[in-house]
Amino acid sequence: MSNSTEKMEREVEETRARLDRTLDTLQSRLTVPGLAEDLVGTPAPARAMNANAQRLLDTVKENVLPALLIGAGLGLLLYDALRQEAERRRLRVASSESAPDAHLPENRPARTDERLDDALEESFPGSDPVSVRITR
Repeated sequence: MSNSTEKMEREVEETRARLDRTLDTLQSRLTVPGLAEDLVGTPAPARAMNANAQRLLDTVKENVLPALLIGAGLGLLLYDALRQEAERRRLRVASSESAPDAHLPENRPARTDERLDDALEESFPGSDPVSVRITR
């Protein structure tokens, strides 16, 4: 029993030592010199972007037809989005230009519904024993 206890204590100490080393490493990297070293050690962003762009161009050259289809699909998506936005803008302008007599009390929506109900009743008198009302 004491062997297993000693073994567990030894494992705990080893784990604690590894954790201390990891924390020390992290702490040293979070200092100004450590951060500068991390930045200098990485490749320049422009070089990395250039390499990625070159890989993209090579892939497009190898797969011309799929690249054209992807480009056409993106173009259609862009065209549709622009067309929908123009339609929304046109409808917004049209709805803001209300009728010149919209402010009159006899043109309020409730009154319009009442007049439509009356017109329907005149068109089809007695067709429904219950009152005819337009439902929304």
